[in-house]
Amino acid sequence: MIQRQTLGLIFMLAVASVSCQKNEIAPAPIETETASKLKASTTAAAVSVNNYVNTSTYINSGFSFLNPSQVNKNRQAIGGSAYTEVYGFNIPEENRVRGIRWNSDDETTAIWRPQGIAGFTKDGVRYLLVSWYARNNAEHKGSRITLIDISPSSSTYLTYRHILLVQPDIPSGTTSHTQYGTYAPLKVHAGGIAYFKGKIYLSSTNLGVRVFDLDKIIEVSTGDDTSEKCGKDANGNLYAFNYRYILPQIGYQKINNASPFSTIQVNDEGTQFWTGQYYAGSADAAIVPQVFGFPIDADGKLQNSGIVTVTPKNSLFTDNHAHGIQGVFRKGNRTWLSCTVSPSNSYGSNARLARYSDGADNTVRYRWPYGAESLYYEATYGYLWSLTEFEPNAGAQNGSQVNRCIFAVDFSKYE
Repeated sequence: MIQRQTLGLIFMLAVASVSCQKNEIAPAPIETETASKLKASTTAAAVSVNNYVNTSTYINSGFSFLNPSQVNKNRQAIGGSAYTEVYGFNIPEENRVRGIRWNSDDETTAIWRPQGIAGFTKDGVRYLLVSWYARNNAEHKGSRITLIDISPSSSTYLTYRHILLVQPDIPSGTTSHTQYGTYAPLKVHAGGIAYFKGKIYLSSTNLGVRVFDLDKIIEVSTGDDTSEKCGKDANGNLYAFNYRYILPQIGYQKINNASPFSTIQVNDEGTQFWTGQYYAGSADAAIVPQVFGFPIDADGKLQNSGIVTVTPKNSLFTDNHAHGIQGVFRKGNRTWLSCTVSPSNSYGSNARLARYSDGADNTVRYRWPYGAESLYYEATYGYLWSLTEFEPNAGAQNGSQVNRCIFAVDFSKYE
């Protein structure tokens, strides 16, 4: 597919690639909704992956670790059919299988927005993971993940906990909070997450992939006077903006010439990570979005050979390419795309789930809720999960209505 790109696209994207040549392991810039997703930082040069960089030395001593089953989940989600009542939810009833609404604080907060979704089973309990990025006057808090128990037989069914993501690079001269040493907030858009063999892989807009070990959750002592403190002080006290738990980054891999990374997910076969590029069909109509498949080894490290490039078609856009990619899932030679900002509405939503077969002239499109984000396939149950992001008065269409929910559909209806 790379050989078919036009010379004009090669020139334009090569010029735009200058900004992504540096290593992003230094404290990342704040990634707002528009800045992170619309940045034209891709290039037509060959896509490649750098070796894995281990960043875990900062937590090698002086910490005790927990796993997901040991996390106290302090918030209660809403089950049943309440999720279908949010603004722009247009999934046909026969395709729905289940869904979740956040508690009232989380479905209306304007300082955090959910983006990525993944899941796993541990000790017989099913979990969902959701990534969020901080906004407005909370931008300095960076990003977080949410651990949700979705096993109906569990004693903690539909309870969840937010966990702050941290990394080892300490910013200098912070004015928004008191920053101690050892660890600091991870200021990335957190557009997508994948789960593979106990680890979380986070798509980092300009860098590539950041890695976290779910068996290295750290409990933090909190109190009323710690809401604007982060890090480990000289006395060994841990702070995380009143979050009880932190999850430290343990490593990363830089991916070259494939940014911006709006999402990530492991394929159905468990052999590749797939990433997608978000470009809006209006502001970036001349840029052709692509999705990339990166082979992984048994440890989850991305390999620098056998990389697959797919350029999906989508006739909803004037240039016939798939703009607005928020989520990807890959099975066989087909890619499912969660796409937003379509120029046409379908049952109150400008989002679509698009299925693209390699080499096809167009996608097959389905109704998809307003503000839809990433994708996660729960193979054991045949569920395709996604989530919506907007708080009231946030999206261009939802006005004062709540839009935020998590939902699953019967994947067989979309194959």
